[in-house]
Amino acid sequence: MQAQIVTTNYAPEPTGIALYTTDLAEMLSNSNVDCRVLTSLPHYPWWRVPEQYSDQIEGVYFINGVKVFRANHFIPRTFSAVSRARFECSLYRNLIRISKNVDRPNALIACIPTVAALYVALAIKKRCGVPLGVIVQDLSGKGASQSGQSGGSFVAKLAEWVEVRAIRKADAVVVVSESMRSALVDAGIKESVVTLIPNYSVKKFEPLDRNKARNRFAWNLSDFIAIHTGNMGAKQDLGNLIEAGRNLPDGVRIKIIGHGNQEGKLRKLGRDLSGVEILPAVSDEDYPWVLAAADVLLVNERASQIDMSLPSKLTSYLFSGKPVLAAVPLLGATAKYLEGLAAIVPAGDPTALFAGLMELKRDKALCEKLAEAGLVFAENNLNAEVGRARYQAWVSELTSRSARR
Repeated sequence: MQAQIVTTNYAPEPTGIALYTTDLAEMLSNSNVDCRVLTSLPHYPWWRVPEQYSDQIEGVYFINGVKVFRANHFIPRTFSAVSRARFECSLYRNLIRISKNVDRPNALIACIPTVAALYVALAIKKRCGVPLGVIVQDLSGKGASQSGQSGGSFVAKLAEWVEVRAIRKADAVVVVSESMRSALVDAGIKESVVTLIPNYSVKKFEPLDRNKARNRFAWNLSDFIAIHTGNMGAKQDLGNLIEAGRNLPDGVRIKIIGHGNQEGKLRKLGRDLSGVEILPAVSDEDYPWVLAAADVLLVNERASQIDMSLPSKLTSYLFSGKPVLAAVPLLGATAKYLEGLAAIVPAGDPTALFAGLMELKRDKALCEKLAEAGLVFAENNLNAEVGRARYQAWVSELTSRSARR
């Protein structure tokens, strides 16, 4: 049995959707499925191919037993309606070209948010006559309208139309949150084809000592440190953290760790702030130590981001045993997901974020309560074995459709 995954995010990308597409492919490969991956150059979250991955050019690679086909494409350095369109068109053109070199699969899996990956998979489905499953990690149409992207209103209407039109042609659909399920059903997708499989933690977390973690990075043991990790993009709206950090008292620090297309802007905004530090992303080995070094872990979203996605960092945050402070839309998907598991303040309100941070600094009992609630939830709901079993069952059902054709 051969399965083919079409995605624009895959290893060695260190964060976001790539973690889940890579884990899915490797799980299938370890289950005696001949899994092939059609993907892009490693570009996220840097929005360029970093020097350490400059050898990952267009071609065929074997990564942990998975045969990976990479296509060259345009990578925008700044985002607007025009640059996003160029990005999607370049992806589509080059992935279609490379797809003709891949053997006919028994089943297809497309992982979005990129519309290009979805339409490439549809083209392969039509050419080969095989069933298609779509994993919706992010909604591009809603994303364009909710992320504050230049030209977002026009892009949103166009992207949402082409996205929904394509998803309707899928044989099976996975969503990662109830909000996404509702959004797709409201858009006309049959509820019977939609399966909810929440993201799980692909990384194992062992208890790590806070002081050892601080010493590993030469961070002050007595500081109260709040950490945000991951992409520095428009939808994260991390300027809110910069503004909240303008009045931090001595001994309180905010560390923003990662990369993204807003990184340069954030560095300029925070260059005169002693309490805010912007740091590059760390290795997989160091990431659990970063979480262990924190007193509080931060989630931040743009106020308009309601139901387009769930931050992938939530799985590792909740498994870390650290309290989470979320500055997110109060009626949005992330707030609903974190209800009872995190301290939640309104998005886009740096005063509220500052107050929430100071409350957690003062209230050790509240920190312990939130940390325990998050860890219990993670152990019961975000276990990797449970998540993989759900995907295994979903893929088995998808491939059985191929056998019946």
